[in-house]
Amino acid sequence: MKNSRSVIWYIVSVLLIAATLLSACGSPTPQVVVQTVEVPGEKVVETVEVIKEVVVTPEPLPGEPKLNPEVSGEIEMWHFWASPVRRNAIRRVIALCESKLPNIKVKETVKPWGDIWTANIAAVAAGSGMPDVIVSDRPTLPKDAADGIYMSLQKYAERDGVTRDMFYGWAWDQTVYNGEIYGLPHETDVSVLFWNKNLFRAAGLDPNRPPRNWDELLRYAKQIKEKTGKWGIELFTQGGEGTTWQTQVYFWGAGAEFLNANNTAPAFNSPQGVRALQFLVDLVQKDKVAPIAPWGLFGRGEAAMVMDGSWMTQFFPQQVNFELGSAPFPYPTGGRPATNMGGEQIFIFQNADAATAKAAWDFINWFSSTPVQVEWDRGTGFLPVRRSVANDPAYRAWVSNARPLMRPFVDSMAFARPRPPVARYPQISDIFAKYVQEALLGRLSPKDALERAAQEVAPLLR
Repeated sequence: MKNSRSVIWYIVSVLLIAATLLSACGSPTPQVVVQTVEVPGEKVVETVEVIKEVVVTPEPLPGEPKLNPEVSGEIEMWHFWASPVRRNAIRRVIALCESKLPNIKVKETVKPWGDIWTANIAAVAAGSGMPDVIVSDRPTLPKDAADGIYMSLQKYAERDGVTRDMFYGWAWDQTVYNGEIYGLPHETDVSVLFWNKNLFRAAGLDPNRPPRNWDELLRYAKQIKEKTGKWGIELFTQGGEGTTWQTQVYFWGAGAEFLNANNTAPAFNSPQGVRALQFLVDLVQKDKVAPIAPWGLFGRGEAAMVMDGSWMTQFFPQQVNFELGSAPFPYPTGGRPATNMGGEQIFIFQNADAATAKAAWDFINWFSSTPVQVEWDRGTGFLPVRRSVANDPAYRAWVSNARPLMRPFVDSMAFARPRPPVARYPQISDIFAKYVQEALLGRLSPKDALERAAQEVAPLLR
């Protein structure tokens, strides 16, 4: 039954993306072929529509860049969008782009998350095998641009009037290196609080009132543990960027900074940072409402609250058998609302020749335009990087009516914080997470853990 329900949901999602993208791009008479696709890991076969030919209107829609049909070239694009919804979404975007720019052909290649970075490094080291366009994590830009991997797109942006005020400032700023842009923001995600309304009811809590500050979060978590025997909240305790990603939200909420204003020294070992880590340690060690355990307790109904990302508004409703709620993440009294901002940019490789670079720019500029982004965000559950998309009446109506779990994510973008764009961020994140784990396990005090982390991080920022 679960397989059948997942497949039905998937088919509906695929057709919705197709319909909305075609509508957005003014394409009245698409011709489609039917493909039968076996989904890995499922004992079912599903039928999906794949665009074969599209008739489009010649004039751009509002917010869509003017395109030059004379531009030509073959583009290879690497991405990690392997899930059925996102893979079909990018295929439709490419098909529609090729219909508007008939002399441009785009080959999309999936590289699994994690593998895409190692494949990129290997290709650059070998001097061959690089794609023309790549979807990459934002914090990688400073090092990759410094190493001459990506091409500056400043001249194209200036020519076509692509400016910072079209995007959220934090999204644009993470494309900039030495005063020039090297990519275009594509999508983003933030984290909020999900809660299990069934467990709230069982614990005698109002299922429609989530905690709004840390005091309430702790009180709710204790009451849930006492009344139901379930964990109050799930934390990501496995280390690495997952632990850093969550912990940063608590730190920012408490008024701490991760690095100093110039990104030249650690700042997480401040009194505010110690306060935030002490709160997390107490959840585990003192109040015993959060465990050290593999990730996934919330989805199984074994924890009542969790911090997670916007992509889960697609997956949680299909995976869980309880009523869900979502809300901006709580912060302490005297603190500030905060959340972490992730997402990707699209870059063009330095090795692309002049003709290919022009074609690649037209493709990524169109891909990042308002009408395409509205439908991409609706179809994939990720969040807008353009203000025009976030304020689009149709998009906001869709969020309110069709995907109400998304509303806190859209609202939380007003106070989202990016990870620092420093060349050695991955190593910094691993060090920070390692010492957070030491504190959660009770091996070091929060103050000592953060001091040791700062000592190891400091040389990486010099």
